Amino acid sequence: MSAHKKEFEEIEPKEVFTILEKHRDDPDFVVLDVRTPEEYDGGHIENAYLLNFKSGSFEDELENMDKNKRYYVYCRTGRRSRKAVELMKERGYSEAHNVIGGIDKWKRSRLPVEK
Repeated sequence: MSAHKKEFEEIEPKEVFTILEKHRDDPDFVVLDVRTPEEYDGGHIENAYLLNFKSGSFEDELENMDKNKRYYVYCRTGRRSRKAVELMKERGYSEAHNVIGGIDKWKRSRLPVEK
């Protein structure tokens, strides 16, 4: 990680895809989908971990996750994920990035989606 990169920044979908391809087998790189289970089932980024931002247990579940991993957080358009990244920052996570435009922009960028 270069010294110029911030630990909490907005990242374009294509850049996220490149990073994830490069670190495909690294368990320290986590894709976090903060949409609802129904949205997730409609299509998600490969190996994304679902953590529903709208669930009553979202903040408790954040407390139980490894705060030292690198997280790439997305939702449908980027609003919920931006809020999730702010919460992660407040809770002492070392690195969390918001995927700009969420899954909508990911799809418009013609990046792969799993069902």
